[in-house]
Amino acid sequence: MGLAIDDWQVAWNPQRNSPGLDKIPGPPANGAVEVGKLSGKWAESYDSARSCEGKTLDEQIAEMFITFHMLVVRDGIDPIKAHRQFLKIDEYRRRIDPEVEGADDGSADL
Repeated sequence: MGLAIDDWQVAWNPQRNSPGLDKIPGPPANGAVEVGKLSGKWAESYDSARSCEGKTLDEQIAEMFITFHMLVVRDGIDPIKAHRQFLKIDEYRRRIDPEVEGADDGSADL
């Protein structure tokens, strides 16, 4: 079981075209992305964070995919890294194409 649609937060550091920075220990490197529970202070070490709390279900789903698109297209996050993190969100797994790695058809909820 992953994170509910209204209980996730994504945090990231935009890619700044600096090869090798992801191997340096310490705060998350350029291009780092993480999805976690919307609580605590875990995201404070990142440059940006976003959630979709306080919105309707349709708005939350739209916000989730808009955020994914923003991370990948605007901020240069590797799409596979972002996808693997977003798989932590139940509604993301249910809404992606069933042939995509990690997709969930909902049968696990029965």
